[in-house]
Amino acid sequence: MIFVFHGEGQPALRENFLRFKQRYASTSFWEGEVEELAHRLSSLSLFEKQDQRQLVAWEDPPLKELAKPRLAEWGKGEQDLALIFPHRLSAGDLERFSDAKIFSFVPQIPKDVFPLLDALVSRNRKAALLHVHRLLGEAKDLDFILKMIVWQLRALVRVKSGAVRGINPYVVKKLQKYAGAWDLEKLRRALSAVLEEDLRRKQGKKRPLDLLINRIIR
Repeated sequence: MIFVFHGEGQPALRENFLRFKQRYASTSFWEGEVEELAHRLSSLSLFEKQDQRQLVAWEDPPLKELAKPRLAEWGKGEQDLALIFPHRLSAGDLERFSDAKIFSFVPQIPKDVFPLLDALVSRNRKAALLHVHRLLGEAKDLDFILKMIVWQLRALVRVKSGAVRGINPYVVKKLQKYAGAWDLEKLRRALSAVLEEDLRRKQGKKRPLDLLINRIIR
């Protein structure tokens, strides 16, 4: 059997995959050549139990190698296969997995966070500071706010570089409006600033979030 995990909600995807693989006696991660995978799935090693199915997991496999005949062969193996994608697959991509079990994960983002994310990508410092203080006043978790900022900036990087596969078309269209206000170096600095702030807070070094907003929008 083949299982497909995909979507932009990667934290939820990873948590669900960790729970999923607990049903197997053992899990191995595939790093070999695609041509050799069929043999791996059709056989058991000397260290594996003969009466239980094992799981082979493959992180971000190349879609061009996943033709339907090959997937059909893998699905008949003695071991199960989990294909894990770091993005959302399109409807066309999913068609090749018609005989697989699909698990989709989308980011769970409260609507009240979007005004902050929109203010950041539009480089509206005043509005961004206003929304940050509003969210903190509503007792929003600071770690969550930082994660959402990273999510938005990474999505903007993908839009600017044309790597939009798996991103909601509405999100792509909206970010394209603001992409011209950013170059990749500004985005690199902004992401570095957020990740540095996240590390500082994990080390117990707190400072006003206003400073981070000012670093992102210079």
